Amino acid sequence: MRVGIAGTGAMAVRHIDAWKRLGADLTVYSRSPERGAAFAAEHGIAAAPDPEALLADADVLDVCTPTDTHADWIRRSAAAGRHVICEKPLARTYEEGRAALDACQAAGVRLFAAHVLRFFPAYVAAHEHVRSGRIGRVRRMRLTRTGEYPAWGDWFADPARSGGVIVDLGIHDLDYARWVAGEVVRVEASTGSGPDRGLPLTGTVHLHHENGAETEVVARWEVPGTEFHTTMEVEGDEGSLHLDSLPTPVLTDGSGRRLFEDDFSVEPYTAQLAEFSEALTKGTPPRVTAEDGLAALAIALDAERSASGQRSAQGR
Repeated sequence: MRVGIAGTGAMAVRHIDAWKRLGADLTVYSRSPERGAAFAAEHGIAAAPDPEALLADADVLDVCTPTDTHADWIRRSAAAGRHVICEKPLARTYEEGRAALDACQAAGVRLFAAHVLRFFPAYVAAHEHVRSGRIGRVRRMRLTRTGEYPAWGDWFADPARSGGVIVDLGIHDLDYARWVAGEVVRVEASTGSGPDRGLPLTGTVHLHHENGAETEVVARWEVPGTEFHTTMEVEGDEGSLHLDSLPTPVLTDGSGRRLFEDDFSVEPYTAQLAEFSEALTKGTPPRVTAEDGLAALAIALDAERSASGQRSAQGR
């Protein structure tokens, strides 16, 4: 498969490493020709001089650029008749995301939303335990995600471009909560910042699901050097699940019995791109659809509006 990578940031590196494991033929594009050439040389892949050349040499476009450029890249790819994989969030606004998805459908190309949390083995195991009925009906969930502030890209500091801590970081768990507990009908959120250059910056989101379940998502950008850490608690009417990523991702039940421990034999980004590739070549359904990506974006934007005291545009 010929894959065009748009972007040369941290996510592009992750995707390139995964594509290499899958044997893809890779070309990268950067707005800076110098940066693009240096990045391509560093990773042993080709560099395209412009977006048109990138799309001409690709079967699939993999969008790893800042959030506010996602929709434009998706539309470019659709116009060129190329399938698209887009890093989360699908777009910066719901209207842009909807238009981009519609453009792909009109052009007859596939659009995949890269919500990689659905591919992390411990989270997959938790989802499977819920679906099997092990803990009965889900009543409450709590998911936390803490990492150092992404100072490697200045666009993160501009909420108009990144959406801030909820849209950029919290959206992982918002998507996962919907996957596990079902559709969301109401969203309430708040944000808070600390004294040190605004850090830590925390977003707290409360989700009310259609089936009566409730979820709390806490996303936190911390000071540089903070170790990345996630947790999850799922309470059902017949049991509970608990997950902590440190020191090793382990899923336990309410009694503390280990149900799953990650041995790192599955690399999530590789698993994600392999599933997308199979969906293209074999027509198999991926676990994350473009509509899932749009739904996660809508929830995150509702949370962003709620945190700023604005009324939800999606009626949640």
